[in-house]
Amino acid sequence: MMSVLLANQWKIFMNTMKSQPTKTYAVYVISFLVIGFFIAWITQGIIQISGSLTGAVFEGVLAYGMLAMIGFLILFGLPQVFKQLYAATDLNLLFTMPIPTTYIFWTKYLQSLAGTPLMLCIFVIVPLFTYGATVGVSLLFYPVTLLVLLAVMMIGLSVAYLINLLLIQIIPGSRANEFMTVMSMFSGLFVYLLIMLPDMLSERSLSELMLAGLPLFPDWVPLTWASRAVSEASIGSFSFVLPLALTLALAIISVLIASVFVEKGFRTGWIKLSEGGGKRKKKETFKTSAAEPHHPIIAVGKKEWYVMKRDLREWLVFMPLLFFFVGYLFAVIAGGGSLSEFRGSAEITWPIAQVLFLLLYAMLNGQIASSSIAREGKNLWILQILPLSGREIAIGKLWISWLIPFVVLTVVEIILGVLLGWTLLPFVGGIALKAVLSIGISGIGLWFGAIGAKYNPENPQNRLKFGTALILFVASYMYLFLALIPYVLLLLPIEAKAFIQEIASDNTGVVNVVANFVHTVLIWKEASPVLVIIAGIVVMVVVSGGVGAIFTSLSARRMERGIEIEMVQQSKSIPKL
Repeated sequence: MMSVLLANQWKIFMNTMKSQPTKTYAVYVISFLVIGFFIAWITQGIIQISGSLTGAVFEGVLAYGMLAMIGFLILFGLPQVFKQLYAATDLNLLFTMPIPTTYIFWTKYLQSLAGTPLMLCIFVIVPLFTYGATVGVSLLFYPVTLLVLLAVMMIGLSVAYLINLLLIQIIPGSRANEFMTVMSMFSGLFVYLLIMLPDMLSERSLSELMLAGLPLFPDWVPLTWASRAVSEASIGSFSFVLPLALTLALAIISVLIASVFVEKGFRTGWIKLSEGGGKRKKKETFKTSAAEPHHPIIAVGKKEWYVMKRDLREWLVFMPLLFFFVGYLFAVIAGGGSLSEFRGSAEITWPIAQVLFLLLYAMLNGQIASSSIAREGKNLWILQILPLSGREIAIGKLWISWLIPFVVLTVVEIILGVLLGWTLLPFVGGIALKAVLSIGISGIGLWFGAIGAKYNPENPQNRLKFGTALILFVASYMYLFLALIPYVLLLLPIEAKAFIQEIASDNTGVVNVVANFVHTVLIWKEASPVLVIIAGIVVMVVVSGGVGAIFTSLSARRMERGIEIEMVQQSKSIPKL
C-alpha cells in the first residue's frame, strides 16, 4: 500500500511540474543558480581553511552546524508540514478510501522529508564532503556523515510534525491559519535562542569556544553525539559506533513520538479544519442607538484597522522589531551586562537607536501601506462602487498605514528611552523627526501597492508582486537617505568646517560640489545657527510632506482609473493522477 501511495505522490509531483508556467521554471533556474553560487562560495572557503582546522575545532563547528540545521528545519518545516497534513488537495480523496491513516501519514512524512530537509542536507553535505576530500579523511567519514545527517533531518522534521499534531487539537478550526502563522513567528524566536544556546551555556563567546577547540555542549546533549560520531569516523576510529547508535536511536524515538498522535492529530485535525470553527455561540442582541457617520477618510481608515485587528497574521510585519529587541536583550544578558550600564550614555545610545528605528520605519511603513491595497482582494468591487473619490480612499489608507507603525514604534521607543535615561528634548525631537519622515515612506508604499498588488488568501503577508516589492524596498531606503541629508547637516558640528574645506580642495567633480555645499551650510550655521536649524526642519517637512502628497495623489488617480489586483488561484480540485 505504501508503494502505491508513494507512486501516486510521484505522479502528482510530475503532473504539477508539467503544468507550471514558463516563468516558474525561470524562477527555479535562478534559485538553483543562487544556491549553487553560495555552495561554491562556501566550498571554496572550506578548501582555504581546511588545513588549519584541528579535530576539536572541526567537531565544534560541526556540532553548531547540526544545531542550526535542526533550527532551520523547525522554522521552515512548520508551514510545510501544516500544508502537507491539512491543506493538501489529495486528502479529500485519500480519506474516503479504505486506507489506514498511518499509511497516509507516513507517505506525507516521506514527502516532507524529500522537500526542505533534503535541500538543506545537500547544502550541508557538499561542503562536508569537500572538507573530507581536501583533508584526506578515512572512508568511514562518508557513510557515517550521511547517516548522521539523515538522523538530524528526522529529528528536526519530527519536531515540526509533533508541534502541528499537538496544536491542531487545542486550537479552534476557524483560527488555525492565524494561529499557525503566529506560531511560525514564535518558532523563529525559539530557533534564534536555540542557535544562540552555546553563548547561554558558557561565559565565553561562541567564536572563542570554537577557536579554542572547547566543547560547545555537555556530553549528554545529542548534538555532541552527532558531531563526535563524524569526527571519530574521519580519523578511522571505531569509537564512532556508540555516538552514532545514540543519534540514530534518538531519531527513531522522535519519529515514533510524532506518530503516536496520528489518528487524533491528523485525520481528526483535517476534519476539524475542513468543517470550520464548529458550533457558533448564539450572539445576544443589544439595542444600540444609531451611530453618526464618520467622514469618508476616517471611515476608510477604521475599516483597515478592523481588518488588521481581526487577523493575527497581519501583525507578522512587526516580526523584525521583535527579533531586534529580543536579540538586543539577549546580547546584553549573554554578555554579562545589564541595562543600567547603558544609562548615562545617551550621546551614544540615542543616535544609534535613531538610525535603527529609521531603518525599521523604512521597512514597515512601505510594506503596511502597500498591503492595504491588496488587502481588498475579492472585495475590491465593493470599494469601487462606493460613493468615494480616489483621493478619499488613498488618504484614508495612508493615515492608518502611517499611524499603526508610528504608535507601535513610539511605544517601544518610549520604553527604551526610559530604560536608557534619554533626555527629554532629543527624545521628543527624534519622535517628531520620525513622524515627519515616515509620511513619505507610507506614500511611496501606497503607490507601489496600487500598481503591483497581489492577493494570496493562503499567504496574506505576500501582497506585492516580486519585482514591485524589490523596487519598493530600494525606493524606501533611497528616500530615507535623501530625506536625512538636512538632518545630518543639522547635526554636523561647525568645527568640521576646515575638514570639509580640505576635502573640497582635494577633490573634483561631484565630491567637490557636495563638499562645497556642506562647507557653505556650515558657514551659514556659524553665522546664524537658529535660522539654519529652522530652515533644515522646514526642508525636511517639505520634502517628506511633498513626497507623501505626490505619491498619494498618484495613488488616488490610479484608484480613479481602477486598480487591478493579481489573484493567486488556490486549486481545490482533486489533482489528476
